[in-house]
Amino acid sequence: MIGRVPRHTSLGDGVEPGDLFVFIPGALAGGFIISVGLLIGDAIRKLRGDAGIERRVRHSGAAIADEVREGGGASRRTESGLRPRAVYGVVSGISFALVVLVVPGATWNFLNPDGYIQNVGWIWAVSMLLVIGFLVLGVNTIRLAPGWLPGIIAALGAGFALRFVFGSELAVNRTVLIVFGLLVAIVGPALTWRMRGRSHRTDVPPSVRPILTRTPLSRP
Repeated sequence: MIGRVPRHTSLGDGVEPGDLFVFIPGALAGGFIISVGLLIGDAIRKLRGDAGIERRVRHSGAAIADEVREGGGASRRTESGLRPRAVYGVVSGISFALVVLVVPGATWNFLNPDGYIQNVGWIWAVSMLLVIGFLVLGVNTIRLAPGWLPGIIAALGAGFALRFVFGSELAVNRTVLIVFGLLVAIVGPALTWRMRGRSHRTDVPPSVRPILTRTPLSRP
């Protein structure tokens, strides 16, 4: 006799499809939106003609020429295509503000039993992907305007504290969060104040140059 064949088990046996909270129509809608975005992007590029390509060639060529003439690292000081530092400071500040707003907000509404996206995982995942994009944009733009970093940290910390001053949370939780925001607003600028001395120095890291040459963050 062969005997009893042991029952095959796998990690997925105890998982119910409904527990995964996968919203297929939402995923399809997300794919449709991405497709529409790509089509709109292609249409815009066709309307603009070769302006984007010319900008990329011009500014990349200027950086390469400086490297050839002055040696390695000279492209970091190339100002070709750079906009005023205030532009990068404002873009970075808005990007970081969106990160600070979306991460706790979307996560709380996902985990909160009364949240409007309770257990809807795909909305939370899309929110986090957008946050990553804004975080990358904020980090790269602040590297072009480091003198703005202390002010941005102070504004974010003060805004965070102000949000909970008028909040409806428990008094203990509000107090802790307000103190945390005020500490960030005070300690953060103190730790990064030396960055103010770099506000008039041109320093374009190699990782930022491709973003400059491919986006409106650089001048035509």
